[in-house]
Amino acid sequence: MKVLLLPLAAIVLCSCASDPLHLEQYNQASLLYKNKQYAQALPLLRQAAEAGNADAQLLLAKCYDFGNGTPSNMKEAVKWYTASAQSGNSNAQDNLASCYLSGSGVPKDLNKAFQLYSQAAAQNDPSALNNLGLCYRNGEGTAQDSFKAADCFRRAAFLGNANAQYNLGRSYFHGLGVPLDMDQAKYWVKKAAAQGHKNATAFMEDNQWL
Repeated sequence: MKVLLLPLAAIVLCSCASDPLHLEQYNQASLLYKNKQYAQALPLLRQAAEAGNADAQLLLAKCYDFGNGTPSNMKEAVKWYTASAQSGNSNAQDNLASCYLSGSGVPKDLNKAFQLYSQAAAQNDPSALNNLGLCYRNGEGTAQDSFKAADCFRRAAFLGNANAQYNLGRSYFHGLGVPLDMDQAKYWVKKAAAQGHKNATAFMEDNQWL
């Protein structure tokens, strides 16, 4: 009986063909990343990212953004945020928008930031909804509109985003885009504080809501 031995290159080719987005590498890297073993995660993330895995591209971008396992490099972060965002990843769109908003790794472009936040918010990304609300509130990349801002904050707040809960509470406190309502203000600020939001806790202390 003859045993057929496949050449190593053929084995690798078969492996790549069955897992073109390197899901196995990404899953391993994701676990390492969650355990803050960034240096070990990095090469696996890079393999999967270069193969077109949008989730790996996002985590690789975050490594470069926050200096996890590698020196911080905003140009590389933007490169991988962009690749992931183009695949429709809402988290990447949100982070890339923040880069354009602050001019970090790219020229500052408020219109581009607003566009990307809008794309991510359309997928009900809580962070992007809150950030889109801030754009409307501050008139960044769009006309100032306190009603649209409050609506974005409300949607994100109901999804559990602490920043949005705080911003919605303050909207009720000041009557911006919503009726002035101290009960609603307290309710949302307290929900944010319960999640450890420091500004919400300070706001409660200042208004003697504790």
